[in-house]
Amino acid sequence: MPKIIKFDLPLDGIRAKNIEEIREHFTLEILAHYRSRLLGKWLAVRKLNTELEALQAIDISDDDQTVFKRLCEIFAVEADDAVIAVLFNEPAPKFGLNVAEVVTHSETDNQAIDFSELLPIQANAVQLFKNRVLVLETLKSLDNMTLTLEGNDGALIFKDCTIGSSAINGRYRDLGDGTVLDKETDLQWMRCALGQTWAGETCNGEAKEYNWDAAHAAANELNQRGGYAGHSDWRLPSIDELKTLIVEGQKPTIDQQAFPNTPSSWFWSGSPYANYSGFAWYVNFDYGHASSDDRYDDYHVRLVRGGQ
Repeated sequence: MPKIIKFDLPLDGIRAKNIEEIREHFTLEILAHYRSRLLGKWLAVRKLNTELEALQAIDISDDDQTVFKRLCEIFAVEADDAVIAVLFNEPAPKFGLNVAEVVTHSETDNQAIDFSELLPIQANAVQLFKNRVLVLETLKSLDNMTLTLEGNDGALIFKDCTIGSSAINGRYRDLGDGTVLDKETDLQWMRCALGQTWAGETCNGEAKEYNWDAAHAAANELNQRGGYAGHSDWRLPSIDELKTLIVEGQKPTIDQQAFPNTPSSWFWSGSPYANYSGFAWYVNFDYGHASSDDRYDDYHVRLVRGGQ
């Protein structure tokens, strides 16, 4: 059997080795690679069968915009019809834009714009700004900063930008959806324990308790039902991740602004105890310490995503 040679896909000035790099550097070049069948070969040699089957299902006779939109869907890249129209140098559809409503601006280049109320804005995101496009690159997590606008052929391009919203105690960014981003660890946490409900300012209800296996099952079930805050990769934190939430000298020993109504009690981590298979690690937010216990015991759960 002949040896199958893996190759990297040239895209946006880099050579993509995996799906994540394709998403990060997704440009119109992907369309040319589809038309030349190079993209299909790249997926095939990496045995990415799900994406390959979806790619093969595209009608090759479709116009470029339709194909590009389908490629965005296959690789989980967000791009609505307005953004795609701009990429193909066509007039953007007219619709209400939050950006235009909250930002005072002029059409003069080098005008400073405060984006603090528009967060969260993801790196490499594209947003319409009146009849122009904002291309946001290399965003950094600094608070209450402004961006300087640079005009470029009808687009507003922000490079090496520093933006942010008001941080909770200088550390956690409120993402406005019942979650916070820890700027020190880059982990996204649910503000409420499982069983509680985010009510806009606090967590209502009683936190449920689970044994260790049931806690993992509850996280999986949540993801299978569609997830939370637009994500379906929530999990139990590792013991090291869970310990980063400890704030000593108060009860519960956790940032109570970021995680209101947290029980002063035990929370499971997702880490098994290496010395005994029947135990797993937890953090006690009454005293702020970590230890291990029998997996059949019932403790609270706070889910996290990112990292690892």
